Amino acid sequence: MPHEDWWRFVPANERPRRRFKAWRLRWKERLGQRSVGIAVAFLSYGLILLWLLFNLPPVVALLALAPMVLLPLLGYLTYWLMWKEFHE
Repeated sequence: MPHEDWWRFVPANERPRRRFKAWRLRWKERLGQRSVGIAVAFLSYGLILLWLLFNLPPVVALLALAPMVLLPLLGYLTYWLMWKEFHE
């Protein structure tokens, strides 16, 4: 790879630190992307739901899940009503 040629000019004692910094910057860039943020949000939402379902009694789990399930629906309903109000 062409970018690998640059590393031979970096002193050997600085290579691990610079490689770590480059790795960290690449991950920071990836995590800053909108699609990755959305995927992480959905994944964490799903993990929380699964944890609640498996670790709490069913009635308590349903009570705990209600706001998590109803809040996105309420947000979408609000968005849709506002859109209709201003576009129709």
